[in-house]
Amino acid sequence: MKKVLLGWLLLGLFACGGRGVYLYQESANPYGNTDRPWVIIGAKGVGSESLEKRLCKEGELREILKEARLPEKTARKLLEAACGPKASAEGFLTIYYEELAPEARDRLKRAFERHGYTLNDYGC
Repeated sequence: MKKVLLGWLLLGLFACGGRGVYLYQESANPYGNTDRPWVIIGAKGVGSESLEKRLCKEGELREILKEARLPEKTARKLLEAACGPKASAEGFLTIYYEELAPEARDRLKRAFERHGYTLNDYGC
């Protein structure tokens, strides 16, 4: 019985491994267009450099987080996980799921959509 429980626990821990919050530009055509710019939020250098620059260096992500009306501390942590010196896709994903209520995640998705993005979070 212990082995079965341990197996389920390990499966649960690693089920989210390798996942991230994917962001695609041009939400009008969310499926079937493999040429549109994309990034994995927090994974620097993965995906579109120009999109990453716009989100992080030009401050669009900061605007989106503000529009989503997230708690200030959580928004700051998300921004740091996405754009900070120790940016991490896993870190962003952890904050996204553990610190944001479903309603807050929905507001964040809608804020991204208002800026022309599709947020695909591949939920755990």
